[in-house]
Amino acid sequence: MNRRILAISNHARILGGGEKSFLDLLSHLPKLWNVLAVVPGKGELADSLRQNGVETEIAALPSIRPWYILNILSSLKRYFNLFRRYRPALVYANGSRAALYGGIIGRALKIPVIWHCRIAEPDIYLDYLLCMLSTKIIANSNATAKRFNPHFQNKVRTIYNGIDIGWLQNRSIKKPDLIQSDWKVILVVARISKSKRHDLALSAFEKIASSDTKLHLLCIGSEDQLDPEWYNHLMKKTEHSQFFNQIHWIGQVADVRSWYQSASVLLFPAEKESFGRTLVEAMACGLPIVAARSGAVPEIIRDGQDGLLFSSGDQKNLINAMTLMLTDHALRENIIRSAYLRADFFNLNAHIKKMLIAFESILDKSMPFKHILL
Repeated sequence: MNRRILAISNHARILGGGEKSFLDLLSHLPKLWNVLAVVPGKGELADSLRQNGVETEIAALPSIRPWYILNILSSLKRYFNLFRRYRPALVYANGSRAALYGGIIGRALKIPVIWHCRIAEPDIYLDYLLCMLSTKIIANSNATAKRFNPHFQNKVRTIYNGIDIGWLQNRSIKKPDLIQSDWKVILVVARISKSKRHDLALSAFEKIASSDTKLHLLCIGSEDQLDPEWYNHLMKKTEHSQFFNQIHWIGQVADVRSWYQSASVLLFPAEKESFGRTLVEAMACGLPIVAARSGAVPEIIRDGQDGLLFSSGDQKNLINAMTLMLTDHALRENIIRSAYLRADFFNLNAHIKKMLIAFESILDKSMPFKHILL
């Protein structure tokens, strides 16, 4: 069986869990699978792929706008030549634009295409076309799978993202210098975008911190380059807070393990989350979670068992859950134990096995795609 995969990434940078999962999957495929990774520009993702022994090339993915038509045609020609030279048996597209460009050339050359969709919000302009071009669609959660019209549901299967649990559970990591021994740390790990609801985290923290001077809020994540005004708004809100000295904006961190292991609670107020890699990472590190009941979050966290869920956007509900998690030590310990075991359900090895079954089910047409064990 020809096991040559041409894998296309939507982004050149590692912006979040989608790119990390793309890198992890390609870096850990068995050697009998030959992979050519294609990314739309030089940078962090291409460098990381090459460092992990994955052959990588650069080919642009211009935005789908009429005024970019010459760039689009040029990129399609570039991809056509890549396909003809590499001769893949399968195209693996990580994202919408990757699925569009890969799908057009794949359809022209009669090569099957898997679109790995990691965003739950539908694209009213492209979804129908992408579903038509894709042989099969992998959704990273049931919440994401609901994005698709019932007409295409026979193409869709849910395979949760995989996390390197062993790497996260390394306890020899040094505590960050910033965190003092008497601090109780509420940690938020998320890109600073409106949907991540840092504003709700700040407002709730001000209520909780008034009764405990040892509480500190630490926010890890990069600024959303598409919405700098939101970041500026949060900075002004922080400056005017009476708890200014207990609120810390850390920025992007390459290795989050020490922060997870030094915190008291992970607060995850994000709305419409398509998966929630941060949740699994925190559970694997033994950090209890309070999260919004939204998107795929309830698929990962069983409320009251692996963490506490609050009604999305409900500050009062959030404060009650945070207070309970910080004060009820028996509940905390039970949740930590359960979540620690739950995290293993999302381990990287299991994810890779399921993805390989998906690949093989397409290459071996006698193996029905619907029989993938999720």
